[in-house]
Amino acid sequence: MGMVGNRPIAFLLFGAAFLLSSCVSMTRTTLIPEEQNEVYVPYFENKTFIRSLGLNLTEQVKAAILLRPGVSIVSKEDAEVYLTGRIVAKSQRVLSEDVNQVVTSERHTITVEVDILDAMTGDLIKRSRLTHSGEFVAALGEAGGDAETEAIDRLARDIVRLLEEDF
Repeated sequence: MGMVGNRPIAFLLFGAAFLLSSCVSMTRTTLIPEEQNEVYVPYFENKTFIRSLGLNLTEQVKAAILLRPGVSIVSKEDAEVYLTGRIVAKSQRVLSEDVNQVVTSERHTITVEVDILDAMTGDLIKRSRLTHSGEFVAALGEAGGDAETEAIDRLARDIVRLLEEDF
């Protein structure tokens, strides 16, 4: 009999798995608490001399928030929480040069302080300091701006994760 005797059991298990999986909802839910899913995000303050840095980080944070299901960016008046931040440092470090002293790789590091405030009371819910780096390697066709963009992207992801953590 061999394999033929096990076929009814295999079909039965397959059918049960199919029915069970069809009963499971495939909806995406947010990890952000319902009472804190309407967020106001003003432009990040920028304590560095790099003019566009605050704008770029703010736009990336907003984009990262919008990727979260069930979370929306709202006006200050309609918000449940305020997400504010300050860029406190940015450094650029050369990692290598070629024989003509042309930079072939470098690292950009950005540090931000982030506050999450209760919109009703103005009370501080959470404060965090985050630092991320991005690197570029010219041999891979990258540019110095790619390193800054990488650091901003990493910071934006982690800033939004702060909304998901328990307060």
